[in-house]
Amino acid sequence: MARTATVRSASLAPEEIALVDRLAEQLAGGSFTELTRRLLRIFGEPLSHRLDDLVEAGMDPHEQLVLLNPTLAATDVELQAFYAPSTWPEPGPKGPPIS
Repeated sequence: MARTATVRSASLAPEEIALVDRLAEQLAGGSFTELTRRLLRIFGEPLSHRLDDLVEAGMDPHEQLVLLNPTLAATDVELQAFYAPSTWPEPGPKGPPIS
């Protein structure tokens, strides 16, 4: 089947290029095009549908949205804090015995 192709360019930092290459190898047989397709299906389509829902609910489509992207370091710290033994309740009964 014939396909119409559009070429897009991206300006990436060296560490981003390394990440893209690694993800393409791990997820898409080394193909940047296939990686892009998969990421669009997994993340892009649901996000697009959500944005359509927001516009239908009255959001101005020209309003700038902020996508939160927590850093991995902050996430790791939060996970460590959550699982730290000091956050768990003390063992044993919590109230007066039931009679």
